[in-house]
Amino acid sequence: MIPVTIAVPVALISAANHLARVIGYSEADGETFSLAPVVGGYAVASGLVAPAFVSDAFQPLVEPEWGADMDAAASAQAEVVLIEPPVADEPPPEIPPGKILAVVGLDPPAARALLGLEGLPAVIELAPEA
Repeated sequence: MIPVTIAVPVALISAANHLARVIGYSEADGETFSLAPVVGGYAVASGLVAPAFVSDAFQPLVEPEWGADMDAAASAQAEVVLIEPPVADEPPPEIPPGKILAVVGLDPPAARALLGLEGLPAVIELAPEA
């Protein structure tokens, strides 16, 4: 298992939840970003995943047996950017605004620091989906 931290702009939470339903491990993954704390305008979730999770996130999507909005999932997938931690004396990576950001291999506090999303989480209230 490897650590992954994913930061989703608040505007993309619904679509990202559908992507989580598709590439996650159960139907419950569809609430991942609705339940995540919000830091700096991003819902931030961290956890341990199988190494294949990372490559699966960029593969053609297959609808899970529990269903998902595949258009929303594909739309979220198109916004995912893998952020690589800098090596040695390299400058920190440029963080593209408005994208779904994924950091693999760092503990959650280090990943949030790399993304510039440190601080106390705020509570987010989502309107029910129609």
